[in-house]
Amino acid sequence: MSDIFSEHLVKRNPKSSEQVMKYALIALAALLILGGLFVFGPLIYPGIILAVVLYFFILPRFNVEYEYSYVNGEFDIDVIYSKSKRKHKETFSVTNVDCVAPLGSHQLDAFQHDFTVTDYSALDPNNRPYVFVVPQERRLIYMQIDDESLIQDLKYRLPRRFFTD
Repeated sequence: MSDIFSEHLVKRNPKSSEQVMKYALIALAALLILGGLFVFGPLIYPGIILAVVLYFFILPRFNVEYEYSYVNGEFDIDVIYSKSKRKHKETFSVTNVDCVAPLGSHQLDAFQHDFTVTDYSALDPNNRPYVFVVPQERRLIYMQIDDESLIQDLKYRLPRRFFTD
């Protein structure tokens, strides 16, 4: 089979706990600023500092996209915050993978205990992510893969370890 290069961008849906925390922090900053304006003047300073920190450092972390780059059996995973800041998360090879199956598949039953989960999926309940089992590190890696050429290459490279259901 020839060389394959694939890039896939996945926008993560916000978690409900993140939404609550985001609105609570915004409300706290607004209350501090309003309290400083109308009740006790020195409250305005922590409110302004909190608002600036929220705007530049905390709120951009809530808008997350994952980029998978696949080159001949190796995945590079990057996280993109607010469509502007990129951070490389990890690189792994599919030769180290013991099993790849959709989440909820019976092929993954043996790997549910004592494995840590790293979730790079969209958190979409309608689309099940694929689970990559890395037994040397005792990890499960969740990834949202929809590219047919990538799925065909994974079937070719992992003939007895790649499952579609």
